[in-house]
Order: sequence, then structure tokens, then C-alpha cells
Amino acid sequence: MYALILAGGKASRLCMGEKALVRLFNRPLLSYVIDSVLKANLSPCVVVTSYTPYTTNYCRIHDIPWICTDGKGYVEDIWQAVLDISISGPFLTICADLPGITAENITFVLDEYKRAKSSACSVWTPYILDIEHNCIKKIDDNKQELLGKPVGLNILRGDLYQENQDEIQILLDEPSLTLNINTQDELVFAERFFSSILKNP
Repeated sequence: MYALILAGGKASRLCMGEKALVRLFNRPLLSYVIDSVLKANLSPCVVVTSYTPYTTNYCRIHDIPWICTDGKGYVEDIWQAVLDISISGPFLTICADLPGITAENITFVLDEYKRAKSSACSVWTPYILDIEHNCIKKIDDNKQELLGKPVGLNILRGDLYQENQDEIQILLDEPSLTLNINTQDELVFAERFFSSILKNP
């Protein structure tokens, strides 16, 4: 199964260049996602755009499959990649700025997806990052049907790209999955949070 790793955005909030190459413990964020995808026995393909030429070069140098899309938007780039690569079955999408993702997380999601026999799935975590109070906290909102926030990990079917896909929602009790790096404050928090986990992966 393909894992499309989205790495084509402008990263305007982070202001540190191309987000996929921002370093956490002297490793690009992208490298953590690539490693987890490979350990889960999926085939990675990094989705880049004209906004991310250095990420494209990184993929070339490290022999990582990549595809350049038009940069029209998150959803548009996914489907352009799917059509260009001719993906006809299920495929996984994952953001390049999710250093806390593990192969075990991915395998669990795949198993739940297969068991449910749905067309698609989205992955959620019941935690949010509270930068103001320097913590990750459990979501407590009685107005929400699903007590969680989306992780940035999904499964879709390529042959159903023109249809509404029946989706299951999978809730992962993983605080680390709240950390997709969008700001410098979030990067600083991630360095502290992962100090005992990612320094020696």
C-alpha cells in the first residue's frame, strides 16, 4: 500500500523554511515519518510542490520516491498524486510534520480499517496541545460527538476519488500525535516532549 506523505505546503506560520526539513534533534521532521512508514511495510511517496524545492532535492539525494503536484491545496494535491501514480485501491495519507507517529500506530490503524470494511478512515487523538500552559491535555468538551482532534493520518480509496467515501473514525490514545509542528513554539515544546523518546530512535 502507498503512503502519500504531504510535504508541499508553504509553512508560513513556522517561518523556518520548508517544514518537512525543519530539524528535530538534528533530523528533518520528514525522516521520522519516512522511517515509521517503512517499518510499517508501506511504500512511501512524498508529495511535493514548487513551494518545496529543497524537500524535493532531499528526496532525490536520499532515494525517496516523490511526486510534484500543482500546489492547489491539500485535497487537490492528494488526488492529483493518486491519479498520476494510478493508485486504484486503499492508500494512506500522512502529514510530513508528525514526528511522533510510529509504525505501531500505522499498523493499528490499518488493522482497524480492514476490520471495519469501510472505504475510508480518519485518525483522531483525545488530546490537544496547550501552548499557553505548556502542556498536552485531554479534550473535555461535551458538545463534541467525538472527543478528539484529527491527527493528519487518513486512509482513502483511489478508485473512489469522485465519490463520497464511507468513513470510520479511529481514536488513538497517543498524546504525541497532537504534535504536528506548525509554529516555532510547537517545535520548542516538541523538543522537550520528545527528549527521551526521539534522541535515540
